[in-house]
Amino acid sequence: MNEMIHSDHVTLQYEDHEKATLKDIHFKINQGERVLLLGPSGSGKSTLTFCLNGLYPKDLDGEMTGNIFIQGKETAAYRPGEISQVVGVVFQDPESQFCMLTVEDEIAFGLENIRVDPDEMEQGIEQALQLVGMLPYRYEMISTLSGGWKQKLALACVLALKPKVLILDEPNANLDPIASRELIQTIRKLQKELNFTLIVIEHQLDEWMAMIDRCLILNREGSIIYDGPPAQGFRKHYSLLKNEGIWLPRAFELGIEWNQKGFLTDSVTPLVLNDLLKHVTASSVEFFPSRKRKESNKAILTARNISVRTPEKEILRDLSIDLYHGEVLAIIGPNGAGKTTLSQVLAGIKKANSGEVRLEDRPLHAFPEEKLRKKIGYVFQNPEHQFITDTVYQEIAFGLRMQRLGQEEIDEKVNEVIDICQLQDLEYAHPFSLSQGQKRRLSVATMIVDEQQILILDEPTFGQDARSTEELMKLLISRKEKGCSIMMITHDLDLVHQYADRVIVLKDGTEYFSGSPETLWDKGSDFLETAHLYLPFEKQIEHELKRRTRVYVS
Repeated sequence: MNEMIHSDHVTLQYEDHEKATLKDIHFKINQGERVLLLGPSGSGKSTLTFCLNGLYPKDLDGEMTGNIFIQGKETAAYRPGEISQVVGVVFQDPESQFCMLTVEDEIAFGLENIRVDPDEMEQGIEQALQLVGMLPYRYEMISTLSGGWKQKLALACVLALKPKVLILDEPNANLDPIASRELIQTIRKLQKELNFTLIVIEHQLDEWMAMIDRCLILNREGSIIYDGPPAQGFRKHYSLLKNEGIWLPRAFELGIEWNQKGFLTDSVTPLVLNDLLKHVTASSVEFFPSRKRKESNKAILTARNISVRTPEKEILRDLSIDLYHGEVLAIIGPNGAGKTTLSQVLAGIKKANSGEVRLEDRPLHAFPEEKLRKKIGYVFQNPEHQFITDTVYQEIAFGLRMQRLGQEEIDEKVNEVIDICQLQDLEYAHPFSLSQGQKRRLSVATMIVDEQQILILDEPTFGQDARSTEELMKLLISRKEKGCSIMMITHDLDLVHQYADRVIVLKDGTEYFSGSPETLWDKGSDFLETAHLYLPFEKQIEHELKRRTRVYVS
């Protein structure tokens, strides 16, 4: 096979970091290989991407040793823009790669830069949009798109260039469950047809495992600890991967547990759910314990008949919602359903065209801004939208200083939150220099340090490794147990199943469902698919095993 990528002992250190982000990274990838790049948040995965597509060392504020070769040619030897025709990257933050105003113009911009004939450009734009299901959005302003649709547009722009290497940095992060599954199926089909080299950086692995040939695993120090077949690496380094906080396929983890309990017909460690279920002794399996849900009927935040419109479309239509004292409320639904807009209206960041929001039975607009921010904390979908200082420490301390606390108390609170959010050794780093996962943890840290009564979080676990997700959710649940009301927007249905007391599904700007997670899961596949949802992992297993054994479990 032809060698496509060669990383020759690359070490990289940013100028404002004490330690190297990448250490002696050495590997080769051949044409057509499908590689999974794994590692905890902050291990250097995105930094490695910047090296592979030629952004580093040209635009690096720091030092890099070693070389990257693409098709045998050093990246530094490519002319400006030339390497993008070979290596296409969909970045973790899609907004960082847009430079035009409309969907159509964004795709056309890339095609113009590689001198596509104007007569062929129309077909190229249409094909790219069709691949990601965005043809109806062709003439939309990019600024009006939801995070999920922006993610799809970024992919369409790259696919239009027909690169020989496609790097996807958390491509599913902002997509609803069905859109995520469809995206993976599209990538799988295209990769078979075009035989491009595929590198995937992803935390949620289950849907990807069926198409991955090879796995590169980075540790927290930015070194490669494994290079080879995924199943073999997961078995060999299981304890280390768990300690590092690296996500593993859920079928693999459950397979290990069920092997130990004797629930499987033979000693296997499958990577996908179907393979796990093939080996289950169904009559022996213990079903998962039922979740305890908090019930409350005392609302702290209410919205009635909320409508939000733009000149182009209606985003929310006559929507009413309650957030109760001390509950975790999950807001889910398809991309573009209005989830982020709703959260910003409830937080007082965006105004509705009609309807009213009340906090503690007073109109939201009656609260002075400073007092409102002490009661409601809001974490944006894009964490960079809320950073206002020059260091991690200052960012977390900002709200405490506004409360005129003493320096000793500020230090104590900031250091405690830094430990909880795993931002040690980054106190003096600039917020914009952090990895996406670290930025997300910082954005949460700036809110939880103020101990507001209400926390509204837009995709709080986006870009997080397993350990960070667990610690973050533990922190939120501890806040809930002290009476804090939490509303989180998420596409992670396992998170909803595990932690939410109540769930609201939005669809086309209206309420499609409101109730307990269990009631939602029992609605049936047709109901869920209409809302671009499917069953969380535990419920998929339960439903399949019940179907096989015809056993009713109360």
